[in-house]
Amino acid sequence: MRFIRVGKIVTTDRGPVDRRGRPGLPENEVTMDRDELLEREHASWSALEAAVGRVPADRRAVDGVVPGWSVKDLLWHCAYWAGFCADTIEARAAGDLSDPWDHDDVYWDAENDRVAQESKAMTWETVESSAAARPERARAALAKAIDDASVKWFVEETFEHYDEHVVEIARFADFPP
Repeated sequence: MRFIRVGKIVTTDRGPVDRRGRPGLPENEVTMDRDELLEREHASWSALEAAVGRVPADRRAVDGVVPGWSVKDLLWHCAYWAGFCADTIEARAAGDLSDPWDHDDVYWDAENDRVAQESKAMTWETVESSAAARPERARAALAKAIDDASVKWFVEETFEHYDEHVVEIARFADFPP
């Protein structure tokens, strides 16, 4: 497991870590500044695009990458949440200190289902062209991040999220039906 620390945030490549009561930081801790975060996000988005590119165009709208989701759906899903992250960081910078993630799993499952249905109604060309702008917005929003919570959201909703789905898309590309 790899640890990443930004300010007071400690996260791993598997998600946040609760450090209360744990003495010190692991020896393999990595501290990342904004430029490194941006580089990491860009590399992960590029890996996502590369994984998508490995799937033949005629299979990108076929469900099965994960149950009920296609490559097109997952690309839109990642882009959507990068855009949501940008909106949230910008709102926080403008003074809205509410927690946008303060919902239960039922809410988030419904939101993910809504995003998937949205992508199913879109053409591949629309998903591809619209998706590219959202990570750019998240990168720009990071410059406005006012606190560790904003940076944590950036980490979780961009490169940690992309990396999760790169694995699934690569598996789909490697094992066609």
